[in-house]
Amino acid sequence: MPSNDLIKALGPLASLYTERQVTEIMVDAPNRVLVERDGNLVDAEIHFDSIGELRRVIDNLLLVCGVTLKPGETVGDMRLPDSSNRLLVVLPPTALNSPTLVIRKWSSNTISWDDLLHWGSVTPEAAEYLTQAMASEVNTLVTGGTGSGKTTFANRLAEQIPAEKRLVVVESVHEMNIRHPRAVFLEAGQPASIAVEDLLSAASKMRPDWLIIGELRGPEAMRAIELMSTGHTSMTNLHANNPEDALARLEGLCLTARLGLELAQIRTLIAASIQMITCQHRLDPNGKRRLTHISELHGLEEGRYVLQPLFCYNYEKDRLEPTGAKTKWK
Repeated sequence: MPSNDLIKALGPLASLYTERQVTEIMVDAPNRVLVERDGNLVDAEIHFDSIGELRRVIDNLLLVCGVTLKPGETVGDMRLPDSSNRLLVVLPPTALNSPTLVIRKWSSNTISWDDLLHWGSVTPEAAEYLTQAMASEVNTLVTGGTGSGKTTFANRLAEQIPAEKRLVVVESVHEMNIRHPRAVFLEAGQPASIAVEDLLSAASKMRPDWLIIGELRGPEAMRAIELMSTGHTSMTNLHANNPEDALARLEGLCLTARLGLELAQIRTLIAASIQMITCQHRLDPNGKRRLTHISELHGLEEGRYVLQPLFCYNYEKDRLEPTGAKTKWK
């Protein structure tokens, strides 16, 4: 349950925040408040009296989060207290018409591995394969588009790691809810503002059996790949629509580290690091989410990635089906 301080800070948004069916709250202007409810984007039946009232709510939320935006700083991305729910605020002059905010509520606390099976998000055969992959310490890249459920899937997948293993979870902003008896959570975001790359280096010295890395968004991808290539078993998230797109995007993020490495060198590191790639899709506006790809990376051939599809989604049958290909790590 949210604290009394948070409820007071939310002001008119409090009722939306506590409504279970609401997973996202978007305030675009005092008179325009949208929510995602049961997978659908709808207008909320509340509003703010003025820009001043909206700004007071934003300031109160920053206060309960322990965050102070520096002069000239107009964007804040943080975790709300006592939860993994995220708050993003954008202030003028970056926001041209009005201060704006987005609250994303993470529902993964209430979604179990059995729920994913029951809803058809993952099939029993694929679930068995993935559980064996976790037991075999297969480096995994979990991918998907916005709202595809990749974070929820990554949470539940990480929980398939044997209970005796030690997990160190590193994120820029804490949003992963992994129920594992030996999980340690580290956050690089506000108010500490530690670089994710530095936090990854520290985490690698904490004797992890698994490094669980939140969504890669920038040059920290290069550090993550370096750690994987030197023997740290890892799982990480990435925004991408298919395995091929995921590898191309990972290359691009690694290049932003500006270490002077050529693309061929980065590609070699990636091929030596990633073993399995999964991909999630949100298939319709009503929120049906499916695991659509499980692929294995077999290294490089003439400078190109060799991807072996193991499971592919059949859109006509609404089912993830095995390709019959054999995996290398079993």
